[in-house]
Parts: sequence; structure tokens; C-alpha cells
Amino acid sequence: MEMKHLGLFIFFYVTSGLFLPAYGDVQPVEVHALNSFKEGIYEDPSLVLSDWNIFDSDPCNWVGVTCSGNQVTKLNISGSSIRGFIAEELFLLSALQELVLHGNKLIGPIPASIGSLKYLKVLDLSNNELTGPIPSEIGNLVSIITINLESNGLTGQLPFKIGNLQNLQDLRLDRNRLHGTIPGAYANASGENKHGFCRLSSLEYADFSYNFLTGRIPKCLEYLQRINFRGNCLSYKDIKRRTDEQCALVPPANALNTRGAETQSTKQKLRTWPVIQSPLGF
Repeated sequence: MEMKHLGLFIFFYVTSGLFLPAYGDVQPVEVHALNSFKEGIYEDPSLVLSDWNIFDSDPCNWVGVTCSGNQVTKLNISGSSIRGFIAEELFLLSALQELVLHGNKLIGPIPASIGSLKYLKVLDLSNNELTGPIPSEIGNLVSIITINLESNGLTGQLPFKIGNLQNLQDLRLDRNRLHGTIPGAYANASGENKHGFCRLSSLEYADFSYNFLTGRIPKCLEYLQRINFRGNCLSYKDIKRRTDEQCALVPPANALNTRGAETQSTKQKLRTWPVIQSPLGF
């Protein structure tokens, strides 16, 4: 069901009272969000979603779902090898504080609507098969503390808006196909840099290794261990980098249009890049 029809869906079912199971005080929109997520999964070898049934009396008892009061606050379906897409409707869980889906086989992009989760503190989508860019809307997660997107097939440049996340402490973007510079790598004329990732005043740990990043490491991130930058196309003698042949695949600056978006030819090239999952496959 498309997002634009969701309001009509809720209005009809709430006002008519037809076909709507009794969920106590649980919001109908939350039930719809969870069932939309299940509908996007087409392989569930461990049957972890088998008890996710629209006719159950309380979705807060479903596997992986935690509620507080009448709202879903945590969703943890990890290490279950479920395969499918992340439904856009999942992000209607407006009170969600933790979304943990690591160790599965999720494919497709991260929906831009993820930016609506104002209370989200933990986002872990690591060790999946997600593709496409990191949506800039991730910079709207004002409460986020941990972001783990490692070991996917994400492409594109690092969103500048990640620098908006003043509560972010742990950022893991390693083992993807990200390219371009790290936002905040270049200071202004006075030598100061208050932009990009240099605005992350709470950041304690970050890992950018095994991507295709170029340019320089922002001075504000030089406290991180050098191994957290290895496996890129950075020009530092003390950081192990990719081969010149691999770095030649990195799109030049003129491969981007005036708005910074990737051209079709660049996107096609990104799809063919190898994903580095192990230092041995460097």
C-alpha cells in the first residue's frame, strides 16, 4: 500500500470498526507498520515472523517486538537470515528507539523515510545486502547514538547531514562501496572546520575502512586509529590502501552533476564494484 493511501486506510478502519481486530490500546498504524515489514520479507528460513499475525490480540508479544505502553519502542530481528526489502511503512513506528536487523539478507535501499524516527537511538542494519546511497534524511535522527551500516553494498557519498547528529557516539560504515571525501576534510581559510563530521561533538568511535574514500582525513577525526581508514583510496603512507587499479574505479569529480547526484553511468559503475568483506580480500 502506498504511503499516500495510508491515511485513508486508517480513517476507514478506525471509523467503521470493520475487520479491525482488538489490539487494546495499541495504535492501528503500528500494527500496519509491522505487517508491512513482514510483507516485504519473502524468505524466513527460521520462521521468526511466523507469529506475526494481523489477527493476534497483541502485536507487542510478537517475536522481536518490544513495547512501552501502547507504542512499539524496539524491533530486533537479528541473525535470522530473513531476505526481503525494508518496507517504507516500517518507519511509521514513531516511538521506535532501537531498530536492530543485523545479520540478515535484506536487500534494496534504506528508505528515506527513516529520517522520521525522532526518538531512534540505535540503528543496526549491518551484515545485510543493502544497496544504494545512505539517505541524507539519516541526518534527521536527532536522538541517534549508534549507527551501524557495516558490511553491506551501500554506494554514493557520505551524507553531509550526518554532521547534524549531535548525540552520535558510534558510527560504523566500513565494508561498503562508499566513495568521495569524508565531510569536513577541508578547513576554511582561517584553518577552522566547523562543518561536516567535525560537528559530531559526541563521536567516540567511527570506522570508514574498506570503502573507496578519497582525499584527506579531517583533523577532527585524527584521534581515531589509522586502521579505521584502511582499505580506501586515501593517500597516506601509514595507512594501507587499495590498489591503484581498484582506486581507478572511483568516479572523478566531474562524474557528478551540479547538484552532487550521481549520473546514470556512475551508478552503473558502482553496481559492479567488489564489496570487500574481509581484509584478506583487500
